[in-house]
Amino acid sequence: MLKVERLDAFYGQSHILHGIDLSVDEGRRTTVLGRNGAGKSTLLKSITNSGPKVEGSVSLQGRPLGSRAWFRRAKDGVAFVPEDRRIFTHITVEENIELGRFGATAARPVVPAAQIYEWFPMLGPLRARLGGQLSGGQQQMLAVARAVAARPRLLLLDEPTEGLAPVIVEDLAKIVARICDELGITLLLVEQNIWFGRQTTDRVYVLDTGSVVFSGSWAEFDRDETIRNRHLALA
Repeated sequence: MLKVERLDAFYGQSHILHGIDLSVDEGRRTTVLGRNGAGKSTLLKSITNSGPKVEGSVSLQGRPLGSRAWFRRAKDGVAFVPEDRRIFTHITVEENIELGRFGATAARPVVPAAQIYEWFPMLGPLRARLGGQLSGGQQQMLAVARAVAARPRLLLLDEPTEGLAPVIVEDLAKIVARICDELGITLLLVEQNIWFGRQTTDRVYVLDTGSVVFSGSWAEFDRDETIRNRHLALA
């Protein structure tokens, strides 16, 4: 599904990512872990062509994306939920979700509103509320709901648990796993919350200073204590 090869990313003169190789098979789910500043968000923005200058190759379903614009990648079935959510604060929950549907195609028809609100029961009673009137947890639910409204092939989530209450994190983990299962979505998750990654994915990469220092299953990650101690500073 997604293949990244020898990817380097730059912001101006700053070299952020160094020779990244990463792949996610169709229908599989993968977490990218790393400290703040490791390059995790830059990786997702490089895949979507939404910020850094990129060298190397990003392919979707065997097709190199080259310099393809971010909005065309959305039409290709790539949905991105950035760390800051980018909720439109001046329009309603329902209108935010409706905007997400513009990424749909004949081959990937929109997800019916009733299904969205079944997956995200928190949003149903709030559908007429403005995005700016939502709590942080509600905004995060809305950001994910908007992303899946166009039935994407690949879902990219950037730190979705940041700043959320534990009960919201638990709910979001169940929702993300369910949606990926029911729609067959391939997931690439960037996180620092290891628990959330375990609940929603089956493979893991670790980035440190812009390079991949580990890739494997969660069982392999657990067996390698040096990864956590040296590259994540987590117990």
